[in-house]
Amino acid sequence: MPEDLSPGMMTPAAGRRRSRMDMLVLGGGVAGLSASLAFARSGHHVVLLERDGPPNGASPDEVFDRWDRPGIAHFRQPHNFLGLARDVLLEEAPDVLDAVVAAGGLENRQYELIPGGWEPEDERLVSICARRAVFEIALRRAVEAEPNVSMRVGTRVVGLLTAGTSRSDLPHVVGVRTGGGEEVRADLVADALGRTSPVMSWLDPLTVRPPLERRSECGLLYYSRHFRCRPGLDVPAFPALLRGPRGDLGYLAFAVFVEDSRTFALVMMIPPWERELRALRFEEAYMAAASSMPSLAPWVHPDQSEPITPVLPMGRLQNLHRSLMVDRQPVVVGIQPIGDALCHTNPSVAYGASLSVHHGFVLSRVAARAEDIGSIAAAFDDAVGEDVAARFDAVSAEDRDRLRLWGGEPIDLRNPDDSMALFLRMSVYPAAARDPQLFRAVARRVNLFDPPDAMQRDPELIERARRMAVDAGPPPRTGPTRAELLETISAARN
Repeated sequence: MPEDLSPGMMTPAAGRRRSRMDMLVLGGGVAGLSASLAFARSGHHVVLLERDGPPNGASPDEVFDRWDRPGIAHFRQPHNFLGLARDVLLEEAPDVLDAVVAAGGLENRQYELIPGGWEPEDERLVSICARRAVFEIALRRAVEAEPNVSMRVGTRVVGLLTAGTSRSDLPHVVGVRTGGGEEVRADLVADALGRTSPVMSWLDPLTVRPPLERRSECGLLYYSRHFRCRPGLDVPAFPALLRGPRGDLGYLAFAVFVEDSRTFALVMMIPPWERELRALRFEEAYMAAASSMPSLAPWVHPDQSEPITPVLPMGRLQNLHRSLMVDRQPVVVGIQPIGDALCHTNPSVAYGASLSVHHGFVLSRVAARAEDIGSIAAAFDDAVGEDVAARFDAVSAEDRDRLRLWGGEPIDLRNPDDSMALFLRMSVYPAAARDPQLFRAVARRVNLFDPPDAMQRDPELIERARRMAVDAGPPPRTGPTRAELLETISAARN
């Protein structure tokens, strides 16, 4: 029996909407939950379809350990929740932010690191440190408490329902088919199925003009592991924007993600052509490698912390940008991708979860203001399209140039003409600790408050950063050579 969420609401040809619409959200991750909460609190009726089962466990640790999320391969990988996400929650859902903090999440007050002190306007430079499970369960419980949300778990979506419009070349999505044979109809469908969403392939035979889809290789294999500090100890103090050390050895990069409840995660990243360092998937090799790096050794020392997960590998990573707008015209109406289904970038820059929160609430605001369903795609693209395209371009450029560097191509990291992307990441970011204007610019970029090219459009800022980088000399080595690391790993495994 089809479930019709919009009986008599409107005809597809007319496309007129009413103030209270019936929304269908595909996917119960951060993007889908954010959209569902935003729609519900705007007075709409929401059905949320989620393939995975419900959370298993009550406490944050139980949810992190037990919740089976095959639909989200990176569920247990480390995340950051940047200033943009915090700003959205402060304005739209402060109860969710309070729940994350109550569950052990940390408000990382980056503005306290500004050289020379901070001004009142700097106080939005705050990110949230938490495991994804902690953040997501707080968001999910808020959604579950909304009376006009129907969440259906264990439901797989297998196709789209479409209807004709007054323009025969423009298909109108009016719902979906589930694996159980049901038809679920709605006024607007939000595709929050993530980077592997099949929606674009379903649209392909329906549209006269194909949707835009761009991809580039991240060029990384990830090896992550979560740790908890020993009783009575907190995470080590480290004066960095995201609270943990990061580094690039020219053949391997690493990053520490501070989380909730005295936990943190370490990620080590290698290029896809690297074979010998794939031994990092073995726990003894991983720990030996981490202990050999001066900035990481205090974090993973057995007196400081203990591992709470095995090593978690992740590969086949791509940057992805999709759009249903081509040449400023929609190719379909009635459906909108958000979050990773719209734009997915290298996880080490930690944009995904924060953009997902942002997109969910933006889509709700756009739908509330749109004159008709057909105008939502253009209005949403006006709100976020330029931003996600620029972020895809910026991260793709950084990934490309990092692979050039790791492949042996000579790149002067202090010269923006050699690689603006690597100059920003590896020269400007470290210099920000010594210059308040640079610090603010970097913090706004990291927290998604500024466009990714805002700094490079300020020639005076770039020139000052270049002079500081030249005066500081070559970046210091932050760990062993590749040969030394391989020797360390070999000794640990024998």
